[in-house]
Amino acid sequence: MKILIICLLFMGNVYGLGDDIKSFRANFIQNVQGENGDKITYQGSIEAKIPNLAKWIYKNPLEKEIYINGEDVVVYEPKLYQATISHLKEKTDFFSILNNAVADKEGKYHSKIGKTIYWLTFKDKKPYLLEFQDDFDNKVSIKFTKVLINQPIEDSDFVFIPKEGIDIIEQ
Repeated sequence: MKILIICLLFMGNVYGLGDDIKSFRANFIQNVQGENGDKITYQGSIEAKIPNLAKWIYKNPLEKEIYINGEDVVVYEPKLYQATISHLKEKTDFFSILNNAVADKEGKYHSKIGKTIYWLTFKDKKPYLLEFQDDFDNKVSIKFTKVLINQPIEDSDFVFIPKEGIDIIEQ
């Protein structure tokens, strides 16, 4: 869950990397490799909008929807007929990552939020790859494709509307 929260929003200005990013849409492939070498790959799409809205739609290997409004996170798992609502405890969104990013000698950007160091790679002035190691020592990489910047996105796209009959768990 923290992996998803950390990668919330691709907005802001990163030391001359391009125009201010006010909205972000992309497909993604997320690889998570555990300490023991086991790897799982997720695929889906993300859309995000300033100041703090994001929606992750996971398609493979399981369906999941994650809605983030800056303060709360809703994780909806259709196959479990369940949505979990939790409150964010610390500000580890992509705004923070971008605003703290510093270029290294190889042209990658890194940003430290809390104890975690995030590595950002840009391609054509657009976010392309985000890499970090999470609190469970998993190596995480998220590659973005079909990136669209500053396209109109309605605020209503980020509102979770529960389907009838699902369980809602508040944490």
